Amino acid sequence: MIKEREEKIKKIVECIKNNRIQEIDEKFGNGPELYFYKKVINLRNGSKNIESFLRDERNLEIVYATLVAWGMNSQAAKMKYFDDFKDNILSCEERFEQLESFWEKNNISINNLVGPLKEIYQNLHVMKTEARLVSNSKLLHFLFPEKLMPMDGKHTLHYFNAGESVNKYLEIIEFSFEIMDMEDNWQKYLSGDWNTTIPKMIDNAIILLVGKSD
Repeated sequence: MIKEREEKIKKIVECIKNNRIQEIDEKFGNGPELYFYKKVINLRNGSKNIESFLRDERNLEIVYATLVAWGMNSQAAKMKYFDDFKDNILSCEERFEQLESFWEKNNISINNLVGPLKEIYQNLHVMKTEARLVSNSKLLHFLFPEKLMPMDGKHTLHYFNAGESVNKYLEIIEFSFEIMDMEDNWQKYLSGDWNTTIPKMIDNAIILLVGKSD
């Protein structure tokens, strides 16, 4: 298992460092998925903190729209009505603030984050269906774009040969933290479009490695 993990990490790092990662912009283009994604990232990065971001309902509307643009209300995936969506997110506000407070300190390891992240995951439920790993991971990425990686079933879970559970979510987040900690200057590989943040860039590398289209 350790050897397999190291191989997966190696492939992701190579995909980023040999500039194959730039293929993601051509693969996904610049439709509404990208427009809303850049919008939500800019709004979040422009907010003083998670509290101020969540207290502006327009921000939550953009988060909602971005999840729709990212396929969370198509086929079998059905999102809750916006009012229920908003209420569920705001019910987790104190937990989000706790998580953010950890990142304001230096040298915070994934071990310090497992408890708060697990509690958030178990209380965050924005879908009408029971499944929540994909929706929660995307939502948490929008709320903490520089720290938490988005995930999907066709790419992420396929790459890790995984099913859905809170433990699997935490395992994949730990995996992404390990990659982020390997390099002090991942920023030099970022671009202004789909490779906007380091966690999303790791996700994009997985998408390219799996080679499947949504």
